[in-house]
Amino acid sequence: MFENKLADENAVKQYDEVLKSIDSLTEDEAKTVLKQIYMRLDIVKNGNKEYKSEQCVKDLISQFKDFVRIEKIKKENNKGSSPNFVI
Repeated sequence: MFENKLADENAVKQYDEVLKSIDSLTEDEAKTVLKQIYMRLDIVKNGNKEYKSEQCVKDLISQFKDFVRIEKIKKENNKGSSPNFVI
């Protein structure tokens, strides 16, 4: 049933990195992300039908992958101060 459907090692690593970066979000950042997710889903459901579900999924996955990049930047810059990033 799951033959050839298991994620490769890189996908698992990326998955773990995304989950770790989500854990590091502040409450305000997490609320912002949830609002953005809702907005995208609402546009797919109620919008002008130009924003397709496939594009929504790609955009959301890309946003989650960006969390890893942002977390790395935060760590590099957090050698004393805590910069605020808009997600």
